[in-house]
Amino acid sequence: MAVVTVLKKIIRLYEETTFIPQSVNFSNEKLRIQSSDLTGELLDYYQHIEFNKDLFFANQNFNIILLPLDSYARTVECWALQDFDQFTSGQYQIFATTDTDDILFCDMQDEKSPVFAGRPGDPNFYKLSESLTEFFEFYFAFSNLWKQREDVPLDEYIVGTGDLIECYLSPDVQATAKEFLLR
Repeated sequence: MAVVTVLKKIIRLYEETTFIPQSVNFSNEKLRIQSSDLTGELLDYYQHIEFNKDLFFANQNFNIILLPLDSYARTVECWALQDFDQFTSGQYQIFATTDTDDILFCDMQDEKSPVFAGRPGDPNFYKLSESLTEFFEFYFAFSNLWKQREDVPLDEYIVGTGDLIECYLSPDVQATAKEFLLR
């Protein structure tokens, strides 16, 4: 199962880069979780990673914060998304935020749990990957490329990130991923 393999890499990345260490464990056996709204790869994610507090990744270019299953930050009310049927119906499930208050969420109608991003005040959503696994593979490569770099010139960052997007993300999402990440 590809999502399990990438989750192990993401936990390792978290442990190597975090500036706020929290307890996180990977389980080969599926954990019993209480949620009827999760399906597909996002369900697998929560069934194999056990954590109780937000997991902060130290990546100055795209710093994500993975949210535990019972986090208030996963709720529609936290982000004032009550006007979006996809959120109120449970189709979209938030699993992470960024340090700039963007939200990352998956579409539960697709077993692959495609990842989207949204910005506060922006009614548009940006598809970042065709699956949660694809998103985490990209994030792992992105973090490894930029984690040791400070003061990267903007043109080098744009070219390098564009190359990673083209290498790791499906052609159908590359334009929206570039729009979101290279804004």
